[in-house]
Parts: sequence; C-alpha cells; structure tokens
Amino acid sequence: MLLDRDAELDLTATALRSGRGALVLVSGPLGVGKSALLDGISALGAAQGAQHLRVSAAPMERDFSLGVVRQLLEPALRQASPETRARWASGDAGPACSALEAGRPGGAGASQTVVGGLTALLANMAHDQPVLMLVDELQWADPATLEWLLHLSGRLADLPVVLVCTVREGDTLTGHPAVQEIVGQATHTLRPGNLGLQDTHELIRRYYGEAPDEAFAAACHQATGGNPLFLSCLLADAAPRSLRPTADNAEEVAALRPASLQHRLTLRLDARSKQVRRVARAVAVLGDATNPQLLSRLAEVDSTGLEHALRQLADLGLTTGMQRPRFVHALVQSAVAEGIPLEERTAMHALAAESLHRAGRPPEQVARHLMTLTTPTYAWATEVLRAAAFAAQRRGAPEVAASYLRRALMGSSPDHDRAELLIDLATSERSFAPYASVRHIAQAVLLCDGPIQRAQAVVRLAPSAFSSTLLPVHELLREAADALGPGDRLEGSDRELALRLEARIRQSALPEPEQVADSVARLVGLGPEPSTGTVAERELLAPLLGAATFSNALPAHEVAQVANRVLQDEPALPAHVHTTMPLVVASLVAADSVDELDSWLGAVQENAAGRQTRVERAMIGTEQALVSLARGRLTQAKEQALAAFELAGAKHEEVFTLSSMTLAACAILTGDHQLADRLIAVKYRAEEDPYVWSGLAMLKGQSAARKGDLDTALGCFLDAGRRLEQCGWLNPALLPWASAAAFLHLYLGEHKQARELSALEVERARVWGAPGPLGRALRVHSHMVEGPGSAEVLREAVDVLHLSANRFELCQALLDLGEHLGPADAPGRAALRQAHAEAVGCDTPWLARRAQELLAEAPPDPEAARGQLTPAERKVAEQAASGRTNQMIADELNITCRAVEKHLTNCYRKMSIPGRAHLCAALEELDRQPDSSGSAAPY
Repeated sequence: MLLDRDAELDLTATALRSGRGALVLVSGPLGVGKSALLDGISALGAAQGAQHLRVSAAPMERDFSLGVVRQLLEPALRQASPETRARWASGDAGPACSALEAGRPGGAGASQTVVGGLTALLANMAHDQPVLMLVDELQWADPATLEWLLHLSGRLADLPVVLVCTVREGDTLTGHPAVQEIVGQATHTLRPGNLGLQDTHELIRRYYGEAPDEAFAAACHQATGGNPLFLSCLLADAAPRSLRPTADNAEEVAALRPASLQHRLTLRLDARSKQVRRVARAVAVLGDATNPQLLSRLAEVDSTGLEHALRQLADLGLTTGMQRPRFVHALVQSAVAEGIPLEERTAMHALAAESLHRAGRPPEQVARHLMTLTTPTYAWATEVLRAAAFAAQRRGAPEVAASYLRRALMGSSPDHDRAELLIDLATSERSFAPYASVRHIAQAVLLCDGPIQRAQAVVRLAPSAFSSTLLPVHELLREAADALGPGDRLEGSDRELALRLEARIRQSALPEPEQVADSVARLVGLGPEPSTGTVAERELLAPLLGAATFSNALPAHEVAQVANRVLQDEPALPAHVHTTMPLVVASLVAADSVDELDSWLGAVQENAAGRQTRVERAMIGTEQALVSLARGRLTQAKEQALAAFELAGAKHEEVFTLSSMTLAACAILTGDHQLADRLIAVKYRAEEDPYVWSGLAMLKGQSAARKGDLDTALGCFLDAGRRLEQCGWLNPALLPWASAAAFLHLYLGEHKQARELSALEVERARVWGAPGPLGRALRVHSHMVEGPGSAEVLREAVDVLHLSANRFELCQALLDLGEHLGPADAPGRAALRQAHAEAVGCDTPWLARRAQELLAEAPPDPEAARGQLTPAERKVAEQAASGRTNQMIADELNITCRAVEKHLTNCYRKMSIPGRAHLCAALEELDRQPDSSGSAAPY
C-alpha cells in the first residue's frame, strides 16, 4: 500500500532509464515505510525489464561470510540456464562463483580476488540486462558483504547497475565504518516522510475496503502523525474491536494503544544499553514535565550519560529535542510506558511525583504521577490532588477533576477531610454524572461537622437533577434548612446559605399547588423591586418567578421586570445551569421578553469559550433554542435543540430531557413527524415530571391526530392539561394544550366544547398578558367564533402579535386574517403580503407558499401601493438594485449601514419579496402601476 512516494519512485526510475549505475540510499525515522518503498522500487524495476535482486539482512546472520551476497545472487544463478550461468561465471567471475558454492560460514572478510570476482559476476549479469539490486537493513549485513558492496559502489558509474540500500537510523551498527563508507558513496539519498491527511485517508480506505468518515481519518492522522507503521498498527488493533471507520468511533480509535507497536518498540529498545532504556522510560514517565535534571534523577544517569542516551533515542527517530525531549508521537510514549515493568514504573512515578512537588511544579503535573500509585503515600498528596482537581474544574475538565478527587478519597481518613472531598467530587460530577453527584452529597452530609457544613454541602446539588433521581433530595434540603434556621434570623454567609437552601426547596416543590401558591406569596412579599445583589438572593428569586409564571398568578410584565433585573446582576457564566437560574430563562421566554435574555446567553457563550462541558453546552444550547422559538425562528430553534439533544445524549438525562421537550415543540410547529416519533420512542427517567409527562402527551396526541385517531388525540391533549392543572400550572405559555384540544373538538363537530376551551385559553392568556401567548390564543379562538366576530378576533390577534417577538405567530395570524378577508379585499391582500414577508423572515417556506398561493388568486390591483415606499426607502432600494453594497449606499446617502439595512428590510416587507435579488423586478412593477395617494390598510 505505497502512498505519497512519487518523488522517490521518479528519482529511481530516472536512474534505471539512464543506463548508468547509481547507489540510492533510503533512510528515515522509525516506521516511515522504507521497506514499503523498496517494494515500490522493485515493481518499478520489473516494469522496466531490469534483473531484480533483493535481500533483507538480519542481525543473527552477520556471522555468515557473504551470507547477504548469497541471498542476493544465488536465486538468479539457480534460475538461469546452464549456458547463461557459464557466461556469467566466465573471466574474473570464476573465483566468486567458487566462493559462493563453497558456502563456508565465518565472519572473516572476503579476499580481494573474491571481491573482484563478485563485481565481475555482476558486470556479466548486467551485460544481458540492467540490474536492480535492493538491500534492506544494510547495517545488519555481514562484514564480507559490506566489503564487496563498498568495492562495488566505487565502480557503479561504469555498470548498468542500480544499488538501493535502506539504513536504519539510530541503530548501533549503522555507525560501523564500512556502513558509513558505503553511505558516503551514495549518488542519491531518499528520506520518505510521514503521510499527509489525504494519504492517511486513502490508506484507511484500502485497509477497510470503504471510505472512512473524515472525522475518523483525522483522528487516526492526529494520533499517528501520518507515520505508516504507527497507522498500520493502529488499524490492526482497531479491526478485532469491530471499530468501523465512522465518526462515532473517531475518539475511540484515537485512544487505542496498539500492542503490536509496543512490541516493536520494546525490541528496538532492548537492543540498546540499559542506560538508553532507562532514559527512554524516564521520558515516557515524565511526559511534558521533562528537563535534564529530572531525567538524570529518574533515569539514574549523569549528564554525560543522559546526553549520549538522548542522542541515540533521537537517532532512532523516537524523540525530539535535548533540553526538553519529547517522543515523536503520543503512541510512542504510551508504548514505551506500557513496556516498563510494573514495579519499576510505580517506583519511577513515585520519584517523579516527589521531585516535581519539591520543584514547585503545578499540581496537575504532580497529580498525574500520584494517579498511577495504588494509594497516595505522601502526607501532602491529598492537598495536591485537590488543588489539581480545582485547576481541572476551572479549565472545564470536570471528569479529570473527579478522577483526582476519587484518588484523594482513597488516601483520606478523617471524616472532615472525606466530607470536603465528597462535596468537591459531587460538584465536579454535576456536569457529567448528576445521580452520582446527589449520592455523594448524601454521603457527605453524614460526615459533615455541624449544620453550616451540611448546608454548604447540600447547596452544591444541581436543581436540574431533582426530578430524575430516586434519592430523597427534598428531605436532604429540608433537614439542612431546619438545622440551619430561618434566613430572616441569620446574617452574612449563614443567611446566604439559608436563602440558597430555600431556593432549592422551592424549586423541588414546584409541582405542588400549595407550595406554588406559597412561593408566589413570598415573591409578592419581597416587593416590586426585590434585592438582586447577592448570589443567594438571585437564586431564590428564580423559583419564585417560576412559580408565578407557571401558576399564572402575576402578570407577565411584572415577572419580566424582576427577571430582567436578576439577569443584569447575574454573571453570564456557563455554571448558571447548575443553579436555579434556568427558571429565570423559562420565565422570560414565557413572558415574551427575550431581548435582554438573548444578549445574556450570547455573553454566556463568549465567556464559556473552551471551558464549558458537554452538559453545559447542551443546556445553553437548549436555552438558546427556547429563545429562538420565542422569536419564531423555527428552523434555527430546531437546529439548536437537536444539537443539544445529541450532545447531551441519554447519559446526561436531565439536559437530554429538557432538550427533548424543546425539540418536541419544534417538531410540532414544523410538522416534523419523523422527529416527533423519534422523541416519543425515547425512555425518559424523568417521565413523571409534570412538564415532561404533559409534553409527551402532546406529542402522542399529535401523532394520533396525524393517523386519524382523533378521539385518542383529544384524550392525550386533555390529559396533558389535567396533569398541568393538578400542579396548579395554569399558564397557557407552558403548553398550548387547550388550543390543540379545541381544534379537535371543532373537527369532531363539538362546537360548544371547542369554544369553551379556546375561550378558557384566551382568558388565561389575558391574565398573563404576554403578547405571544395571547395572540396565539386569539388566533385559535377566531376559528371557534362564527360570523363577523371572527375577523375582529383576528384583527386583535394581529394587533397584539405586532408587540411580540414571535414573528411566526404574527405570520400565522396575518395569514389567517388575509385568508378570512380574501385576496380580493385590499386589507386582505395587505395582510397576505405582510404574512409572506414575515414567513420569509422567520424561514417558514410552507407559510410563504400558502401566502403566495392566496395572493395569486387576487385580481389586478390598480391601487397598488407605489407610495408605500418612503422617499428614503425608494432611494435605498434603487441604489441596492443597481448593485451597490450597503456600505456604498450609506456613504452615498450619508446615513449609517444600520439605517440602510432597516430601509431594505422595510422594502422587502412592503413589496413582499424575499431579498435584494428581487428588487429590480419589484421596482419595475411599482413603476408600471398608476400612482395613488391612498394609503394601505394596516393589515
């Protein structure tokens, strides 16, 4: 499988075609494919009609005089006819043939007669046809062979013989004088390098017989650096594990440590001195923390011995650098490390940990060595591991932090230390193992010394895990709060702890109607402008706002006002997902107040760059999807929710469930039945959570309605509503179950029930007061109202939704109004045109098509709105139609780019076109229409 060796083959081909002799040397670091290159050159020689002689020298055959020569020449002599053999053996070649036939072992050099005879023999053979002679591992050839090859190399210019030799860099025998003399005679030196990414991709394809995924190929290339030997060993190790070349297996294949590579490297190092082996092992143990002093101590060599050993390792192609040596690839380092006997490896790691700690190195460097020990044996080990965990947590690696803390627990004894370690461990586990986190907090509480430490432990619980764990979280919270005492009787940090405990207690009790009402009363008692200055105050406000939102007990504008004040003081950090803050996000989305929230989440993303975990990324992505839904950007919302859903995976249940419910809303609104069915089939640990249960009921109802089973569908929608009302959750912004049920009642001919349900939703939406939910409820209710009152309800829906961030709901209301009034009616046409513009803006092509279909039915409109474009809009539109950029237009008209964008957006909306490419035709159409001083209807 020769790849990326065209330059080397071309050079050899040129030498063969020239008819003149040449000595080509192939050299390079470990595993670059020197032997494979010889295979390619061999095939090249056969293609050009050259006599092909090849041998691979071996160290155990060095005692056989002319052993390599015999392996080179004897096959050709045996295959030749008697006449040809006689011709080749004529003249000065006779003594050489006799020496070959004698076959005497021994390490002595050959006589000059034999050496000259061998050259004459080769010259006679080359007289019939050019000769290509390949010698693999030249350094292992016996002395007599080396003597002859040196003699031959000085006479190649007069012979049609191309001699190609490979030499292993770093081998002790490579420095033999005879080998070096031959190397010095080389006409050409080839140094094949590692494979590029494209050739790595091709080698994997040939190995598997199918094209690998780009991520899989990239992972293999990064792990091996494109070294053909390393790559082949990696793929050979992946095959028995059934790791197909897919993106899903990219991380796993990159983490493999092939045993075959370890075996090869062990053999190479075993051939070296003990000193070189010790230094190689020390480099493997120290990793990135290497320096000459540490290496000398760990390898037990002086500076001279260290320098000599490092030079040999570099010559072998295993390491780079002298002051801070590194293995050329992680695969080499792991292979060398795995080859160290266990007892020796343990002792070296212990010495490394002690040396690095004394040198004041960062805790994580020391902790890496402590992790290899059965138990941390040093008195300072626990503190170092804890400091290392803190550093890992800060850089966004909670799983690494947890591994340090678990090891620290193995060596801890006092209950106080164990409690603190368990609390730290639970904090790390919130991001990847929430149930383990709750369990470790429960264990820590039993070991805590006093109510304050118990409270400090319990407030580390992530509220997102409350609904999906079987452990008694509520009891833990309540007991800690009772022991600490009421917050209004405490001061300072103790009061903060009490408020944070109260926040979690109130969040865990949100499904209980009495507790919801109590939380609303607590919020009202704090006044219209409650304090948001501390973390605890903000954490407490979050579930109080959630209770007011879910129960529909306070108007949306009051909830949004307090929630936005909380965001102003809350740092935009990814860790907010482990607190009660997601309830603030939910309240603002329900209140249709997402401008400040959108900016805040954007800041969270910026501040989290490179530091958030999978759970945090998934949770933040879900929150952004909720904001996109609230803005009516359905395609964007579905992409964000789907990415969060797949990122979290079933392993991270609480985020997985939340992203599923957000994705369910997207599936329903976009009519993605395949996605809906996929979500219904998922097994959710938190299925008894009211919101999850009701969301799944809505999905099942949509699925049943799609299949024509309207009675089952209606039952699902009503069940969803009953489940929410059992918790006292009356806000239609949570789930529009009443709208869905009302439509089904209408389809079933049950008009009274349909009107009652839709009227109930309108009533509750008016109480809440957020424009998005109210506009949606009014639009649905318009279908239940008979006669002219339907249009009035639709007009109110449109008026309300113009105040909403949700352009999708506005688009639907405009479309319903336009269809109700009819395209022949001027206000109807205006509504349909605006509906089309809004549909294009929120990327809902199915609504845009419906608007176009209805507008196509409209009669010619001589009163079309030429005058709808203001003079400024007309100027901007004409400039844009002529091909000018926004910046050029802004410079020409002396306005800002933002103003240009706004004018163009208005033009697109007024002329019902999707974008700049349609401006020319739209302006021409306006110019063909008669002028009118009348203004368009507002809809």
